[in-house]
Amino acid sequence: MDISYLLLLQRFREVTGGALNGVMELATKLGDAAILTLILALLYWLWDKKEGVFLMLTFYGNRVLNGFVKITACVYRPWIRDPRVLPVPAAQAEATGYSFPSGHSANAISVWGGMAARKRYAKWLRVVLVILVLVISFSRNYLGVHTPQDVVVSLVVGVGMIALAQWLLELVERRPELDVWVLVGGVALCALLVLYAALKPYPMDYDEAGKLIVDPAKMAVDSYKNAGRGLGFFLGWFLERRVIRFSTDVGLAPKAGRLVVGVGLYELLEKWAAPALSAAIGGGLGKTAEQFVLVFYIVALAPALFLLTDRLLGERKKEEAK
Repeated sequence: MDISYLLLLQRFREVTGGALNGVMELATKLGDAAILTLILALLYWLWDKKEGVFLMLTFYGNRVLNGFVKITACVYRPWIRDPRVLPVPAAQAEATGYSFPSGHSANAISVWGGMAARKRYAKWLRVVLVILVLVISFSRNYLGVHTPQDVVVSLVVGVGMIALAQWLLELVERRPELDVWVLVGGVALCALLVLYAALKPYPMDYDEAGKLIVDPAKMAVDSYKNAGRGLGFFLGWFLERRVIRFSTDVGLAPKAGRLVVGVGLYELLEKWAAPALSAAIGGGLGKTAEQFVLVFYIVALAPALFLLTDRLLGERKKEEAK
């Protein structure tokens, strides 16, 4: 039935000449991890630190959970299961690895759905965000790269992660000393994902050309990356909470500086320093370290730099006032 649904959407694309392809490709971009990473960083640095922590916990926590489910189920993409399924080429080129559950849907429910779950936002905005999550998720079906169950399971797991994140942060708010147990639990879960990805058996099916349909080594690397992101968040969050303690309650000029410096340094890390570190370490551990550095920078290193800059500017203003 899931394949029949995708074939129905495929027929619609053919009849309409792909009129909605561009819209759906744009919608799916709003569930892209790279885009959401920068959005979360800016929200955390410039607008509301607590809200940023909550959404990053749902986002990175859900990526770890999604990694466990994906390499446990090992479900092939729809066009592998049935050659009649012909995805939109641009979407198919980016849809690598296993199909179940949907990563874009997981990202969408984590961030946009996480915001929709917060009563602090106007009701109309929360409704819009829910619609956005549903459109992003539907786009994965429309483009032919995921089945309905891929999407539905991602949304269910994501809702569970949102509830867990809210409970954990409310618990730590009431009992601050418990933050160490959140750290221990998060680190343990990430370490378990690395071990699980490295040691579990994977399907070894080949296509007609004798090539592996899905390379287990690449899937393991994806899990190492997700574990690195999770480690970067949990360790960075704990360090920021206990030691750094930066604030978003600053003026427009400091925020502009954070935007330029923070994003600029992140781009340097992402394009040069982190890949160099990965290459130097090598293997799966290198990929874990690469993603760890990027997220740890967002959560702890950049805030430490901002705090230092704020203090230096404050001292300079005091000197000028004398």
